[in-house]
Amino acid sequence: MTYKTNKKTKAKIDKLLKQNARNVSNFGTGGKYDLKTKAEYNKAWADIKRQIKEVDKSFYEIIKGQDD
Repeated sequence: MTYKTNKKTKAKIDKLLKQNARNVSNFGTGGKYDLKTKAEYNKAWADIKRQIKEVDKSFYEIIKGQDD
């Protein structure tokens, strides 16, 4: 897992997780960052997970869902 040993990898993954946290916290608020629908949120989360998998497959294995 390079997340713990590579600062660039950690920074990329942290940025992606921060983006997901913003998506979750704004969901249903009608605000600037609200994705409006569950389908849009799920698509955004799938894209974030895909990007994490590209950066660090071991980290992805930890955060992925059972259905992934």
